[in-house]
Amino acid sequence: MTAPPGSTARVAGRVLGTSACVAVAVIASAYALGAVVGPGTWSETIVRTVLVLTAVTGLARLALERAHAARDEELSPPVALLPTLAGAVTGAWALLGLYGGPTDRFSLLIGLSNVDRLFSRLQTARELTLAEVAPIDPSLPIELLVVGGAVVVFLVTDLVAGGLRLGPVAGLPLIALWVPGLVIEGDVSTAAFLLTVTALVVLLALDNPHRTVRRLPGAPRHRAVTGLRATAVVAVALVVSLVGLGVGSASTVLPQVASSSWSRLFSSTGQTVRLSDDLDMRRDLEARSEQVVLRYTTDGETDAGPLRMFTLTGFDGTNWRRGEDRLGEPVESDDQILWPQQVDPVDPVGLRVTLESLRDTKLPLPTEPRSLDAEDDWTYDDVRDEVLGQEPTRAGTTYAMRTYPRDLTADALRDTSGDDPDDPNYLDVPPSEHDQDIRDLAAQVTDSAGTRYDQALALQEFFRDPARFTYSTQVPPGDSGDAVWDFLQSRTGYCVQYATAMTMMARGLGIPARLGVGFLPGSSAGESTYEVTGRDSHAWPELYFPGQGWVRFEPTPAQQTGAAPSWALPTAQDTGSSAEIPQEVPTASDSPTATDVPSPSATQGADVGSGSGAERGAPAVLVAVTVLVVLLLAGGVLWLVARRRVTTEEVRDPEGAWAELDARLEALGVSVPSSTTPRDIPDAVVNAVRVATGGEGPDADAVEALVELTSALEDQRYAPRPSRPTADRLVELVGIAERGVDSALSARPALDDAPTAPRAG
Repeated sequence: MTAPPGSTARVAGRVLGTSACVAVAVIASAYALGAVVGPGTWSETIVRTVLVLTAVTGLARLALERAHAARDEELSPPVALLPTLAGAVTGAWALLGLYGGPTDRFSLLIGLSNVDRLFSRLQTARELTLAEVAPIDPSLPIELLVVGGAVVVFLVTDLVAGGLRLGPVAGLPLIALWVPGLVIEGDVSTAAFLLTVTALVVLLALDNPHRTVRRLPGAPRHRAVTGLRATAVVAVALVVSLVGLGVGSASTVLPQVASSSWSRLFSSTGQTVRLSDDLDMRRDLEARSEQVVLRYTTDGETDAGPLRMFTLTGFDGTNWRRGEDRLGEPVESDDQILWPQQVDPVDPVGLRVTLESLRDTKLPLPTEPRSLDAEDDWTYDDVRDEVLGQEPTRAGTTYAMRTYPRDLTADALRDTSGDDPDDPNYLDVPPSEHDQDIRDLAAQVTDSAGTRYDQALALQEFFRDPARFTYSTQVPPGDSGDAVWDFLQSRTGYCVQYATAMTMMARGLGIPARLGVGFLPGSSAGESTYEVTGRDSHAWPELYFPGQGWVRFEPTPAQQTGAAPSWALPTAQDTGSSAEIPQEVPTASDSPTATDVPSPSATQGADVGSGSGAERGAPAVLVAVTVLVVLLLAGGVLWLVARRRVTTEEVRDPEGAWAELDARLEALGVSVPSSTTPRDIPDAVVNAVRVATGGEGPDADAVEALVELTSALEDQRYAPRPSRPTADRLVELVGIAERGVDSALSARPALDDAPTAPRAG
């Protein structure tokens, strides 16, 4: 028996419509996880993965059902399972490729090592969910857990709705994505909820296998009415969804719609900040929060210095692992000095901290000995030098400290003597094919250093030299299994790479070292008051000196962190200790030379699929909306790339030119906060000059020179193919900008007390 004309068309409409509804319901439900997982790439990854799975299962089911419809047969349950099995294979391959590789970039070819890494990261994700508080930082293991959960929910929902055609219960698997937000936070996105419900209602309208349908000879008018009815159902669903977006989220997200992305529209509206203690050397630095983390006032003459949240010791070659929190001694009085060694409580400096968006069980502390006066119950871990509480901090939490700065000078650190900590983890360098190369390089860099202090200083200045290393939030792909060695080859990264590399090289020299994670001192917000935001988050190495304890060093370039600590300024270094620092990182015989390693400009990231295959045959309005979102995102990326691209060859020169101009402006009394983005530097300079002169800014030529130079600087830091103006042009730009600022300042009345922009750390 053959099927009546038009039946296969109805099958196609039902199958593709069902697949589209399942995809929308799962994606919307997954966005409800934004209540317990911080913003990150996980939301985009879910969208792409679900669209690919929709294409695989939808097209496979369409082929099967059309073949059976042509013979007027129903699918048997085992056959109906085949499209979901195809989706399961595709989903497993996608998860292994995304999260089973040595980096966070997609690996097309997978093997047993991918499986091992996948299960290892799942175990890490389990530990993180037990140890951390919501919203949890979206590290790679957490992203795996979230995306993997969405894949499983999609496959089960697809089987129930598309394979078994049990539309009324298709919403049950989706509950798994809603429970975390409802149980932990008691809140979910109204927009995501309304869109999920709408998708399920449309699913019921499109596919009710229990209704009676009269089979009539195919008539064009009937087919047209059927198509119109299906289109009307989808159109009404989209209208209801849009109304739901407007009504359900107007009170919380409507002011953000003009500038927000699709993912932000459905994300949690909570504004909290938490530092990740799962640091990955190969992961790019994502956008950091602009939220104010804390404010503090000090009765000292300067800021409080970096505020450390926690320290890390265990490193596996790619990731830092914190391990379990230690139960320390109770903090019983504000006279109790919190420090691993005995110190003389002299010359205290008062500090009062008010927490804002920071949410953690640990308190930010100065890196010097201190006492604490705080409400609630706190304990002190003298091994990690951390203060921990039972519950996460809240906005408005206030505590006071007195810090007792140590006498950290070059001479004092050179003359230290005594025993090192007996914990072997402080000297552990993960075994790899390049661990000896790292030790050899450390020995070469510090060849002329006569003391532990001079070794540390030589390592620090090796990394801070802009002629050798380039700061970038994008980490080039690695060519080996050793993330530290790959960084030493590419010479491109951000604070985690710099701090980790110096820590491992110090350990290779026999110096106990660990990683400190916290915040830079922040920016001035008034007299003796400072504000710290999420953008001030930072990591640095701490090296052990007998008699002094753990001492912070700063290998990350000055353009991002400001000056090095006062005890680690390069002027304190012995004359000969830096004479033989290598210009090129030596390589092993079986490794490419430093000049052979692809530069950031030549490195290509993994291709990102648009998911267009999943849209084929879907309702026209849904296709249009999806295509519009994809085009907007792609257009935004292309616009950013186009704005940042200039013609230059060497990536270090604009950085050096800005460092020179920054120093000259500083000498003229104009300071630019180190946290200022290149694009904001011209405005910062102009505003500082206007404040100093009472209204008169630099001339137009100086402003144009600033804009051109900082554009080249931005290009160097972020563009995939940075290029540089000629050296002569850079020198010319520095001169024009300096002369313009100097001329404006020289014409001002005497304003000895004129304020300048403070330098953030």
